[in-house]
Amino acid sequence: MLYPVSSYSIKAANNYSSPLRNKGIFIVFMAILPLFTSCWNSPYKEFTETDSGLYYKLQMIGDGKNKPALGDYLQLIITYKTGKDSVFYDTYSCNETGMVILPFARSSFKGSFEEGLTKMNTGDSVSFIVNADSLFKKFFKAEVPFFLEADGIVRMDIKLHRILNKEEYVEELKKYKMIVEDRDIEELRKLSVYLDTCKIRYYPIPNGMYYLPVRQGAGECTKYGDMVKIHYKGYFLNGKQFESTYERNQPLEFNFGDEGQVINGFKTALSLMNEGAKIKFIIPSSLAFGEEGSATNIVPPYTTVVYEIELLSLIKHN
Repeated sequence: MLYPVSSYSIKAANNYSSPLRNKGIFIVFMAILPLFTSCWNSPYKEFTETDSGLYYKLQMIGDGKNKPALGDYLQLIITYKTGKDSVFYDTYSCNETGMVILPFARSSFKGSFEEGLTKMNTGDSVSFIVNADSLFKKFFKAEVPFFLEADGIVRMDIKLHRILNKEEYVEELKKYKMIVEDRDIEELRKLSVYLDTCKIRYYPIPNGMYYLPVRQGAGECTKYGDMVKIHYKGYFLNGKQFESTYERNQPLEFNFGDEGQVINGFKTALSLMNEGAKIKFIIPSSLAFGEEGSATNIVPPYTTVVYEIELLSLIKHN
């Protein structure tokens, strides 16, 4: 998983481009090309396929001479794009430098971008095409976002900025901790501005959340042990949607109270809802995706989110 370090942060799961301009660069390119065992019959223009099914395209050759080894920590700049070349996330969303750190281990799935990282030198920029379903379910340990098809692709533009050892990684962590001390204060400021400028009045909840009723339900409110089925949409404070079960036409059904099913803010939200209710909730990062951001990296660290939740059905626990 991708670890937050210094101001280079994306997410710990636990819990680009310069054309070849001259003959000299072309010669270097031809020298390193055999490092990628490949087939040339690629369905993606200008991309080459490796034996494992990973597609890659060299974008820029760096001046470094070191390649990653297992146990290293890789400082990377990454942009994620859909199959239609639309950017849906980049590491600049997390911090000012746009760099993140990946503890380097074995590939998490066949055809993973991690395989390609083993062939890169520091300073290299390479584009990879990987299977969306494998990337999110096997690497991020998360569901495929609604705007990507499960059998579709993700393009990852990656620059290997630096290779760190354990001691260097620890030093970067110290820098990161100094920077994030003020992140929660900045988050509160943004939320205050949002509430002050919002034309609709949200009602406060003692834990720091806010709510806005959209539709009343009927019956008793949800309690631990009840089986619930919900639809929801997730937004940032700027109104940009990042998640929706409506788009997937796949409501979330689970036993309320089971650990690991939903973020803590959802537990508070559902405890205030009865069957048929539809409510908007503002959820601070401490009750959402915290200081690490979401598993998919779409929600950055220290980010307040807005969820519109609809409780479709409620089966009471006997």
